[in-house]
Amino acid sequence: MNERPSTGSGVVGYLVVLIGVVAFVLSCFLPYRGFFGPEWGLFGPTPSFYRVVTTGLETPQYVGGLLFLFGGAATVAWVALAGLRHGHHERRRTPSILVAVTVAWSSAWIGVLVSQSGGFAGVVYRVSYLSMLVSVGVVVVGTLLVWVSGRQMGHEPDSAAGPEPPTEVPVG
Repeated sequence: MNERPSTGSGVVGYLVVLIGVVAFVLSCFLPYRGFFGPEWGLFGPTPSFYRVVTTGLETPQYVGGLLFLFGGAATVAWVALAGLRHGHHERRRTPSILVAVTVAWSSAWIGVLVSQSGGFAGVVYRVSYLSMLVSVGVVVVGTLLVWVSGRQMGHEPDSAAGPEPPTEVPVG
């Protein structure tokens, strides 16, 4: 009952989520506007989104910048790792928790990226923004794979949840 599956869209979904989170973190260190063209500047590329958010700040603000950039991504990764570690939907709540965390994190980041870039047209021409937006999309796709997989498979009772309540009320 506590066996891990070797394949399945749920496991693949968790892995896709983790790949998306890693891509997001890496994209925070890409040049803010681009590698080539007028954005390149005299002294190299524009600073990364990480540098824009954390440069020149004292320790409390620096930690706040780190939490802003990576706190939500770390939470999403932690839930995905928990889903992988506990096996395919051993904990029935893990897919739901992943969906909730992903919705909060991805909607906030899509809003930040669109507002900072001046709309979707501005996102396309900015390497950092585009890669961050694509990686958020990868996390959303992975979460959908986990959710769909959890809905399609029949759940075995969660051993930690206790006995199942009766489904019918006796008429007496």
